[in-house]
Amino acid sequence: MIRTMYLGVLFVMIVLVFAAATVIRKREDAVSKSISSLFLVIIFAIITNAVFVMSEVEIVAMWSHSLFLASIDWLLLFMLRYSVVYTEYTNRLDVAMKLLYVIAAVETVVLGLNPFFHHVFLLEKREASGIGTFFSPVSYGFPFYIHLGFSYILVVWIFALLLYKTIKTTKVYRKKYSVILYCVAVIVIFDAIGLSLNLPIDISLLCYCLGCFAVVYFSLYYVPRSMSDTILSTAVQMADVGVGCFDVSGKCIYINQRGRQMMQRLGRFHIDEDLGEMETYFAGWLERHWNENDEEKSFAEKLTDGTREFVYEFTVQRLSDEDDELLGYFINGKDRTEEYEKYQDEHYRATHDMLTGIYNELYFEEKVVETLNKYPDTPYVMIASDIKDFKLVNDLFGVERGDEVLKLIAQMFRKYAREDDVYGHLVKDRFAFCMPKERFGADVFLRIMNEIEDMFVNEYFRLQIKMGVYEITDIQEPVFLMIDKCNLAIDRIMDVYAEQVSIYDEQLFLEQMDKNRIINEFEGALAAGDITMYLQAQTTAEGKVFGAEALARWNRSKDGFLSPDEFVPVLEQAGLIWRLDMYIWELAAQRLAKWKEIGREDLHISVNISSQDQYHIDIFSVLKNIVEEYRINPKNLRLEITESIFVTEVERHLQLLKQLQEYGFEIAIDDFGSGYSSLNMLKDITANELKIDMGFLHDVKDARRSRTVVGSIISLAKELDMFVLTEGVETEHQLEMLNQMGCDAYQGFYFSKPVPVHEFEERFM
Repeated sequence: MIRTMYLGVLFVMIVLVFAAATVIRKREDAVSKSISSLFLVIIFAIITNAVFVMSEVEIVAMWSHSLFLASIDWLLLFMLRYSVVYTEYTNRLDVAMKLLYVIAAVETVVLGLNPFFHHVFLLEKREASGIGTFFSPVSYGFPFYIHLGFSYILVVWIFALLLYKTIKTTKVYRKKYSVILYCVAVIVIFDAIGLSLNLPIDISLLCYCLGCFAVVYFSLYYVPRSMSDTILSTAVQMADVGVGCFDVSGKCIYINQRGRQMMQRLGRFHIDEDLGEMETYFAGWLERHWNENDEEKSFAEKLTDGTREFVYEFTVQRLSDEDDELLGYFINGKDRTEEYEKYQDEHYRATHDMLTGIYNELYFEEKVVETLNKYPDTPYVMIASDIKDFKLVNDLFGVERGDEVLKLIAQMFRKYAREDDVYGHLVKDRFAFCMPKERFGADVFLRIMNEIEDMFVNEYFRLQIKMGVYEITDIQEPVFLMIDKCNLAIDRIMDVYAEQVSIYDEQLFLEQMDKNRIINEFEGALAAGDITMYLQAQTTAEGKVFGAEALARWNRSKDGFLSPDEFVPVLEQAGLIWRLDMYIWELAAQRLAKWKEIGREDLHISVNISSQDQYHIDIFSVLKNIVEEYRINPKNLRLEITESIFVTEVERHLQLLKQLQEYGFEIAIDDFGSGYSSLNMLKDITANELKIDMGFLHDVKDARRSRTVVGSIISLAKELDMFVLTEGVETEHQLEMLNQMGCDAYQGFYFSKPVPVHEFEERFM
């Protein structure tokens, strides 16, 4: 009865092992293949053991038991092979495994020869209640103990391999190897118990089978899943994304470390083991934002840890089972702080001036439009500022000091601005401010400007900030046009020292239109010859003409003649004065060439060199080419300069004058006395002629002092070997006075006003 039950158990085990081997064999990984091979050996061992138990013929029992003992070697060997693969030591133990295969093969041959030589064991027939007659191995020989020792060596090796891997691996992976180590230990213990009982039926085989099933379960199913859960949990815990799960009742069942940090930055949560505060917060959020049919919702939250603002994006998702029943909620939070800060930085750079930290020109215009549309019924004014000769600030004080001026203006704007004001840094030294008309007061801005001006003063220069104001009458008008109107108002007072604020009016607009018309018609006027050269005689005290100054006149057919005072400043502002100067130079050279032909090389024509010419042309090369083209004496084309040409790059311009004089040109200092650095010019410039502006004597309270100064200038010029000419002489009294002072020549209405060339030639030649 017992034998039959045992055989039935063995049969069931064969079926189970074979089925398991077939399923496992389909898996492609090395561990599964090693287990599948192990199971095939177990099947062989079960079959040989079953034959031995059922045998009633001694020779059959002898053969089956010999093969059973050999199969135990192979079973343990394949168990070792599984352990090697499982612990990933295949490459390291490859040679050793090959040697063990050879030993196992020799063992199999030795055990297989036992039926012929009886050198391993003998069989003895016995009787047992419930079992009947059976064979039992007796009289074990030396080869049997070699077999037993080899088996123990394999068992020890398996133990050592798994134990070493368990100790050496990280804590997370320790379970992977320790659970297999426990299974092997249980197999060995039950095998030892079975051997010690010396029962007719070998129960150790059952232990091997059950142990191998345990190995399959733990190595292929339980451990991988457990490891996956552990690794996944660790990964989620360490992830840079906050993760949290709530059940259907709103209880938090999981939150990773990042999620805890996010919630703690809300400031009112202290998350430890008690998640009650966060659960209350989430319940409130659900009540306010979540609808029953919602599947997913996202929202952003700004959090702070007290020192830095963080921006997080949270997504709440509904968790449902296969029947769409609510299981709970899954939340993930992403840190968008860097993206937000990057966007803020890029937006700031796109909308703000990096030097001053206030709005740049484009964003200022955008914000003005936004503000005017927001308050359409509130009258606003546009204010623009400009610093006169700002380049001098950089030249005299340095670029860093110039930047300080701009920063200070921006700082003052911040100080006085209110919420509905808009201000910005436009370009270079230009700023703009838009504010409600009712709050505008010129006195506030004057105080600001004066405060800044007082910080940047030296003996040569005082900062002058000019301001133009325009009352906005049409909020749909482009902002740049509003600013242009402010600039028109500034242009009106730019050269007026005593005025700092100018209000725009329509007259300015009409004046600007006229300026634009002058600029637009200028090139055509040159081509058509509408701009002509007039000459004003330069004479001795007796009225003898020895030369003339070339002056430009523009004949506009509809509007009549324009004087230089009407169009020269416009051309200077537009950067076109160099074109006019070159045009007059050439007309003067043409006239000198004709005078040369009739033998009047004793006459010269004086022409002006503007301060802007240097930025557009090579003055020396142009003048030299003109003289050579018309074959005239360079001495007859006299060059008049003003002190403004020496505002910057003094050494360069001194070198230019030296070059012109060495070539043969004579240099006259024009408008002497009208500037602030005239004496410096006399000191630094070796000129041939000094032209004194008669306006120096006009509108003064103490005429005696003025005459004394003029007399001193004439004497000083004489000491410097300079020819002295006074322009603007209009009366005989002025002529007599200047003559007594030692003046050499005169120019003015007393002798002749500027006249066309043909009239000059008729009167004086």
